[in-house]
Amino acid sequence: MEATVVLGQSEKGESETGLLSAKKDFSPRIALALSAGGAKGLAHIGVIQVLEENGIPIHAIAGSSMGAYVGAVWAFGHNGAAMEKFARDVEGKWAWVRLLDPFPVPRCGLLRGEKTRRRLMQAIGDATFSDLPFPLRVVATNLRTLEQKAFCEGEVALAVQASTAIPGVCAPVRVGGELYFDGGVVDPLPVADAREMGADVVIAVNVIPTSSYMRNRGDFEREQSEMRTQQFGLGARLVRRAIDALKQENLFDVMHRTMLGAQMRLAEQSCRHADLVLRPLSLEARWHDFHRPAKYIALGRRVAEEHLTDIKELIRRRTYEPSASHHTLAVAA
Repeated sequence: MEATVVLGQSEKGESETGLLSAKKDFSPRIALALSAGGAKGLAHIGVIQVLEENGIPIHAIAGSSMGAYVGAVWAFGHNGAAMEKFARDVEGKWAWVRLLDPFPVPRCGLLRGEKTRRRLMQAIGDATFSDLPFPLRVVATNLRTLEQKAFCEGEVALAVQASTAIPGVCAPVRVGGELYFDGGVVDPLPVADAREMGADVVIAVNVIPTSSYMRNRGDFEREQSEMRTQQFGLGARLVRRAIDALKQENLFDVMHRTMLGAQMRLAEQSCRHADLVLRPLSLEARWHDFHRPAKYIALGRRVAEEHLTDIKELIRRRTYEPSASHHTLAVAA
């Protein structure tokens, strides 16, 4: 397993229309930027749990794709323990199958994505952004212009459905007359949006791998494949290798890796503007492992616990006494 933390060099951005009100005490306002990453994004829950357990307040979340999904459940008011329970409702090898809603004849995607939205609504209902007790931004991509859209008004579950609509897999989602899809295409780690919400400290949780991770992952998979086939005869080894190759070279894997190549670079650019970056990475992680939530939640917890000292020191350094010149940020955009 790989877990790293990076201290950023960015200065606090000032937004004229932020989403956080100025604090009366001396504590900095903390926002999380939660990355895309499919099932790997369940690690975000573990990070949130550790922050809560150590009395470190979270004031806002900006999320993309899976990060938006986790952020929406948190912003509605569910704590880390409740979020884990919700995630583990689909634990088990085939439990996630009931979330699939394929088109009889695929046209703009294999899945409708409606079951994903209804699943989220079990936790947040038909809440709008203005109903949420905590500020949230959900990043999606405009299909027509390919521009980034950061949703902060309207129905939350619909915005999250759009943010999680993987190209080619899920159909784009119509919101306000426009079609939107996966936010991970334009901004897989929305640090800038978290900053614009009026945060003094932005902690980025990035489950998107780096190039070095991908190289190590390739070596690891080859070693695992060889270990599995050594116990078989020649014929069985050839069959086993063919199966392993099929797992890595199928249509969905190629599509995923194509998008991942762009996401890796975009995410690393965003990391440079965060105050702290946590990377819950594992060589055994799979973007579609939704049936093993406990594994990723535990990974997020581990990374956060390992870097609690860094987090507390960052907050201590950013603690300040507001001056008369420090402007008040609006509670709502």
